[in-house]
Amino acid sequence: MTAEKDCWAWQAKVDAESDPEKVEAIYLEGLKDFPESIELTYNFARFMARVRKNYTEAERLYRRALEIDPKDTDTLGNLAVLLADIHKKHDEAERLHRQALELDPEDANNTGNFAAFLYKVRKDNEGAERLYRKALELDPDHAIHTSNFASFLADTLKDDDEAQWLYRRAYELDPKDSCNLGNFANFMWENRRNHRGAEQLYREALQLDPDNPWHNANFAEFVEQVHGEYSEANRLYQQALKFGPDLEWVKIEYARFLAEHPEFAK
Repeated sequence: MTAEKDCWAWQAKVDAESDPEKVEAIYLEGLKDFPESIELTYNFARFMARVRKNYTEAERLYRRALEIDPKDTDTLGNLAVLLADIHKKHDEAERLHRQALELDPEDANNTGNFAAFLYKVRKDNEGAERLYRKALELDPDHAIHTSNFASFLADTLKDDDEAQWLYRRAYELDPKDSCNLGNFANFMWENRRNHRGAEQLYREALQLDPDNPWHNANFAEFVEQVHGEYSEANRLYQQALKFGPDLEWVKIEYARFLAEHPEFAK
């Protein structure tokens, strides 16, 4: 068996295991045998970021992967996202985004991620729109970038018709993406004033991801303001704080709710 096949044998063990602690142990054992494996190092980094939420270790592993292969565009792109979203190292993140796209200008995922960076961090709406459109030209079936572009159009360009079409398209591509469902629900309520449609989408999002603090808080505000269901709103706000105790927006909204409805303050 070749070394490459041995590496993928370790990855196969990971794929067959569902316990996160055991998965982590498998990666550590695999990297003892193959410390120069870009595949194991990169995949372990993604696992530590997305599953274990250990962003410091994920950053270390991504940087180690770049030592092994400085031109790996997946690693460059993922490290850029981590640095921007978690560590707020925006200048380094932008440099890595640009480096990844110089190496592979046709990478749809990195193109869409850089579009999001330009929009959210640099406030470069013109550059963001150009890259979002390019990302979807490269991969029209990319659900996340489709949903992100919909949010961009609704929030910045106020193009509600195209935004709604894109939200629906993202839903068709991935009906179990709770983030898209939550954003689509917000759009249907705030932009379209379609309360029935918004409520259905909020409920679908919460069914898929009941521990999501944003879904709980947004639906709490919806049932409070649209239906006047204050007991249910109180329960949902408490759920949001349970699952996102450090989210300032949730704290502010719940404080407002309690000030307006002191009967729920305890």
